[in-house]
Amino acid sequence: MLQRTQRLINIKTAKTFRTITFEASCVMAGVPPIGIVIEGKVRAYKATHNNIEYDAPLQVRYWPHPAEIPLIRAPTEIPHNAVTIFTDGSKIGVKVGAAAVIIKDDTVLHQSKYKLHERCSNNQAEQVAILKAMEQIQNLQFISRKCRKDSSG
Repeated sequence: MLQRTQRLINIKTAKTFRTITFEASCVMAGVPPIGIVIEGKVRAYKATHNNIEYDAPLQVRYWPHPAEIPLIRAPTEIPHNAVTIFTDGSKIGVKVGAAAVIIKDDTVLHQSKYKLHERCSNNQAEQVAILKAMEQIQNLQFISRKCRKDSSG
């Protein structure tokens, strides 16, 4: 019933034909559907009246002073057993690809490249490169653990 009422108001507001759907009338009038608005109000009410903690914006007076915010510092020494990973994803026209190289102790442990669908974005290619590198790190760690168990036992 609420949707029917809102649809009629939206039709008058947006000056559209009466055959328009409820969802389309909301888009044309630039207003959210009444169900979503009601759900938001219910959640806000429950969060404030049921002692539920949620992420509410801090008032400015409670913001930490910039001098009190801890800084993230890069390590000054790199451990000798560190693994270095280089990833790249790129898109040129309709060609999309991703690549990853894993290096340890100046030795290339693994390198791979992937061709992606032309509809993939540059960000998706970057994410695929990182994902595939992380999967390969897991595989390399599993293999090295297995080799250590086999040689010791």
